[in-house]
Amino acid sequence: MVENSLSAHSNIALARQPIVDSRLAVMGYELFYRKNMMAVQADIMDEVGATAQVISAGLFEFGMENLVGSSKAFINFPRAYLLSPSGMPIDKENIVIEVLEDSGFDAILLASLRRWANSGCTIALDDFVFDSKLTPFVELADFIKLDILTLGHDGFHQQVELLKGFNAHIIAEKVETWEDYQFCRLLGVEYFQGYFFEKPELISSKASKVNSMTLLQLMSSLLNTSTLSIDDLDRIVSQDAGLVHKLLRYLNSPSTGLVASVDSVRLAIMLIGAEKLKSLTNLLLMSEMVGERHVLLEQILIRAKHAELFAHSRGYNNQDKYFLAGMLSMIDVCTGMKLDEVLGELPLPNEFINAIVHRSGRVGNALDLVESYSNGHTVKDAQDFEDLKSTYFDAVKWADEFLVAI
Repeated sequence: MVENSLSAHSNIALARQPIVDSRLAVMGYELFYRKNMMAVQADIMDEVGATAQVISAGLFEFGMENLVGSSKAFINFPRAYLLSPSGMPIDKENIVIEVLEDSGFDAILLASLRRWANSGCTIALDDFVFDSKLTPFVELADFIKLDILTLGHDGFHQQVELLKGFNAHIIAEKVETWEDYQFCRLLGVEYFQGYFFEKPELISSKASKVNSMTLLQLMSSLLNTSTLSIDDLDRIVSQDAGLVHKLLRYLNSPSTGLVASVDSVRLAIMLIGAEKLKSLTNLLLMSEMVGERHVLLEQILIRAKHAELFAHSRGYNNQDKYFLAGMLSMIDVCTGMKLDEVLGELPLPNEFINAIVHRSGRVGNALDLVESYSNGHTVKDAQDFEDLKSTYFDAVKWADEFLVAI
């Protein structure tokens, strides 16, 4: 039995602060990076990694719909992300791209922002100070955030006047007092953010880890389009339970519109598609939410392959289902959550969940036998024991070769 001390899961955290309208109704939340559950401020060492962690948490762990509901999610995007040709796997309906004040407002950034805007993305200019040479950027923006604490009342008033001829909505940020709020309202400002309404709220969760070598191998295959095959992608993704869990969580998010159930890694990959899988892999690589856990990884691979090979020895159909069932049977160790709770959040058929949790049906029986054998428990039926014994050694050999290969 693999213990939780192997740290197959990590604790992740972020903060959110509401953005309200003049009636104090929430129209959106700004999502902030937090290093851990104890952090009270961002403490950002790497802007790209921080943004990746926020988006990863929204996509794979919390669920963006749970973080912001039907409201907008305002997320800081550093220049490096904005110029990235691969873009980001974001839901254009509810994410607002915040362009930081130090992004370097040049022709290269402008061309990139136009591509984002033309693709349907919403853009906000953060901590903005108007200058006539920045007019093309203002014309692209949907929101402009003005820092009243830094600008002061006079400077804030001046900026509002300069921006009156544009269509962008103004958000007054760093509003800390009733006087600030009333002053902004009198100027016709529509939206507000700051300590006067609510301080950033820390939100934390446990997250499954993904092996960095798996991600690198997957990205390498996705970039080599001349030899790309579903079989190769299936083989790579299937080695890592944490990655399988994240991809299934992504498929189960409302943004994908998935109505089908998924009972194999191969089907999950086909539903996501190569291009989307590439952007998701890139996001995970940059998010730094990765970890090496060779002992646990080997145990999961052996369990999954053993179940598949046992099914093959019995002539069962759909042997990839047994591999996925074996992998997901240990997903509770990866996430630090109860098994039924984790599986209940994934787009899996009920009978498949019952097979894993309650060991019902043929898949459940195979899992039960595989687990009993690996834990050294007695297997009463002699034929079961012989089949388990022979397939176990093949599973161990396969897992060892796989780990060496990566």
